[in-house]
Amino acid sequence: MKKEELLTVFPTPVQIYKYENSIEKELKYIENIEWKPQVVNGNFRSKDSYLTKHESLKNITSFFKECISDFTKNVYQSDQRLVITQLWGNRNPKGSTHHEHVHPNSIVSGVFYLRQDPKLPPIQFSKTSQYGIKLDPKQYNHYNAETFLLPCVAGELILFPSSLKHSVPTNQGEEERISLSFNTFSIDALGSEETLTHLDLRSLMHESN
Repeated sequence: MKKEELLTVFPTPVQIYKYENSIEKELKYIENIEWKPQVVNGNFRSKDSYLTKHESLKNITSFFKECISDFTKNVYQSDQRLVITQLWGNRNPKGSTHHEHVHPNSIVSGVFYLRQDPKLPPIQFSKTSQYGIKLDPKQYNHYNAETFLLPCVAGELILFPSSLKHSVPTNQGEEERISLSFNTFSIDALGSEETLTHLDLRSLMHESN
């Protein structure tokens, strides 16, 4: 038997970026903002979900924007500009979890870790499509795995398609995880008139006024 090339069709990009400056000031600032409990998961979310407006976070927000631009241009090979639509904080104390979910009304989402003990659970990505029948693998790889665990490190930003399912297992450690999450959308027109997929929000807003 002669094997030909094994193709990887439609891979899902998950990009990690490292923030090389100190995050102590941002961490201290985030710790002192207002929070609201999330009853179902036992974690907390910042009351303000538009943290890009906070002057104390301008440096780290600029870093997010730079990474989003790089991800869009070099991974998706697109010149369309994505902007952060919402940016919020997350606190995951001992016993808390984060259920499996996606981010609607967003193109690329991101999570940045301000405090993350290496012993705490990683972020878990799951296949968007599930199979009704599957083979039992002797060893898991990128082709047969249904979940992917990505260790989290303080000072790292993870970018991924907003439609990619993800979750956080229960925090069984003593250390509290603190992170920032955000969504994005295009400020440029999407699609084309020819294929009947054209969407230009700025034009629609102008017409409505």
